[in-house]
Amino acid sequence: MLEIYICEDNAKQREFVTNFIKDFCIFRGLDADVVLSSPDPNEILTHYKNAQGTALFFLDIDLQAEINGIELATKIREHGKKAVIAFLTTHSEMTLLTFEYKIEALDFIIKDSQDIIKRKIAECINTTLERHTEMGKSKTIRVTVEDKIIFLDMGEIIYIETTQVRHQLRLYTKRRVLEFNGELKTIEEQLDERFIRCHKSYIVNKEKINEIDKKANTVTMSNNSTCPVSKTGKKLL
Repeated sequence: MLEIYICEDNAKQREFVTNFIKDFCIFRGLDADVVLSSPDPNEILTHYKNAQGTALFFLDIDLQAEINGIELATKIREHGKKAVIAFLTTHSEMTLLTFEYKIEALDFIIKDSQDIIKRKIAECINTTLERHTEMGKSKTIRVTVEDKIIFLDMGEIIYIETTQVRHQLRLYTKRRVLEFNGELKTIEEQLDERFIRCHKSYIVNKEKINEIDKKANTVTMSNNSTCPVSKTGKKLL
C-alpha cells in the first residue's frame, strides 16, 4: 500500500487535503491511504521511521514549527530514498530552495483554487503509484480484493494459504492480511524463486522463515505463524 503523509499547520487546509485524498483513493479503488495527517513535523518523522515501502508526502513549507517544510523534506530524504515529496504552499518564490536543498520534489502545489489543488494532488498520487508499480514490475504480484486491485511487492509476502472457503486464499504480510478469490497454483506461477510450495495448502517465502522443525514437519515464519511441511515440501527447504 502507498502510505500518504500530510504535514500542514492550518487545520482547515489540513482537513480539506486529508478528506480529498481519502475520498479520492476510495472512489478510485487505489491501494493508497492517508496514514498520518499532522501539523507537527516531528510526529511525521517519528512515524515515517517505521515505514517499509514507498511513501508520498504533501508538505506545507511554512509550518510555524521549529523546522519548515523544506527542512522536514531534507530529514525525510535522509531516512530513505523511497519517499516522494510534494509541497503545498502560498510562496511560489520558494521553488528554487527545493533545488538548492536537492529535495527532488515531485510537484510544487500553489494554494490557489481548491479545484487546482485537487487536480494536482490527484496527479501526484497517480504518478507515484505508476512509478512504484513500474519500478517493481518483475517483483510485483497483483491481487483483487473485493473491488480494489492491489499491487504487492513480493518481498513483503510472508506466506499464502488456502482457506475453508472454496477458491479463496489468504495472504500474509507484516502489516496486513488479505483474503481474495484465486487458486494456489495460479498464484504460485506468478511468484519468483523465493517462494516454495511447502504443502498442498501453503506457499511460503523462504526469506521469511525463522525456524525449520524437521521432526514436527513445520516452519515458523517471521510473523510467528507455523506452516505445515509435506515430504515433497521438505526437499525444497
